[in-house]
Amino acid sequence: MKRLSDNFLTMLLPLTVVAATAFGLVAAVAFRMEATTAAFVFTALSIVGWIGLVIEFFLLYDIIIDKWLSKDRSVLTASWFVISLLLAFILTPDKHLDWSTVIVMVSLFAVLFLLPYIIGMAYGKQVKSWLFQRWNKLMPKKPQTTKEQTDSHIETVLSISASSMPMKQEDEIRHYDTLVSQLQPELVKKLPEALQTNDALFLLVLFREDGYLDADFQPLMKKEDDEINRTLYAYIANAMCAALKIRKGKWVIFGKFWPLNNGAQLASNLKAASKDNPSDHQRHISKLLRKATRLRPRLDTYDLEEFKKL
Repeated sequence: MKRLSDNFLTMLLPLTVVAATAFGLVAAVAFRMEATTAAFVFTALSIVGWIGLVIEFFLLYDIIIDKWLSKDRSVLTASWFVISLLLAFILTPDKHLDWSTVIVMVSLFAVLFLLPYIIGMAYGKQVKSWLFQRWNKLMPKKPQTTKEQTDSHIETVLSISASSMPMKQEDEIRHYDTLVSQLQPELVKKLPEALQTNDALFLLVLFREDGYLDADFQPLMKKEDDEINRTLYAYIANAMCAALKIRKGKWVIFGKFWPLNNGAQLASNLKAASKDNPSDHQRHISKLLRKATRLRPRLDTYDLEEFKKL
């Protein structure tokens, strides 16, 4: 059975919350009206919705941990969680110890906490971009004075010197997008056609910045006999093709590009040899691929999971 894409699951999250909450509220009303049968039916539907939400969270575990619950958002998440609990308790009418009160309180908490948080994480960039555009139209920037231009130049120099410091995810995305946009057209034209896409260039730049490729995207790590480490680069080629959904002809592409002779056999041998004891390079590449899918979630394909879990 083919796994649903992460983008689809992310879009499904707020809809699942709304459905589960709506069924829960209807069940609470039915309990208040003493329509027991209808109340338990809608309660069952609501429980199915919440179970579906939990399953979706498990399927999106890596994205939630790496992106949604990152260090710069953990305090905000905890604060909003506590505030939502308090608001749900305050807004719940007729605070009696019965099923309807519990259902109403849980539903209010879901609306106040889960729904805004999910929408913010899934569509926050679009909302933020739209708000910035509206703000810039309402409050146009004033022309910079000479002093401000000097200060701006100093800040730019300092930011470049501090580039080794950890960057926020938005800054990392901009950083790699800039590197991709700065690639020379002549260099891009020399690449195989399948590797000229924006996502493919992003992966090549990512491996280049991490020391696996040189400026021309050729293998940088050599063996002592001055030949490329074909097994390692067959593994990298296999991982890149999994992320780019290249299944047919991938060894023809990389066989000419790096070159890799008999890449399929090399990758298969490495997979069998490292099944229980992956190498340091494999672990490092796995970490690099998790970073790639965090910055570009559409690269997080089903075939890439075996490379990311090491």
